[in-house]
Amino acid sequence: MIIIITWLVVLLFIHLLKYRIRKRMIETNLDDENVIKAILETKGNKEREQDVLKWMLLGIFGGLGLVIQEFLPYSMDESILPYGVIIIFLSIGLLIYYLLIKNRFKNRDDSPVK
Repeated sequence: MIIIITWLVVLLFIHLLKYRIRKRMIETNLDDENVIKAILETKGNKEREQDVLKWMLLGIFGGLGLVIQEFLPYSMDESILPYGVIIIFLSIGLLIYYLLIKNRFKNRDDSPVK
């Protein structure tokens, strides 16, 4: 419940700030289309798909790291093993994301990864 309320407050805050920017642009008679696009530009479909893929891989590998850590014997008070396991699995998820994006844009010029 706390996460949902926080998410709603953040979305409300973002929309309020965008409204204030648009209002100020109208008040100052800002009419250069390139500047307006640069200020108010939102992510396109490619960027959204990449974000979804990234967070999906991080969630899967983070959860897998938590599951694996439960089966490893360690002393809770003295060991930093759980942190290492989580970091390694999250790093593997990010590496797979990088390789997928690099492979996807291998022959394109608009590649975000070079």
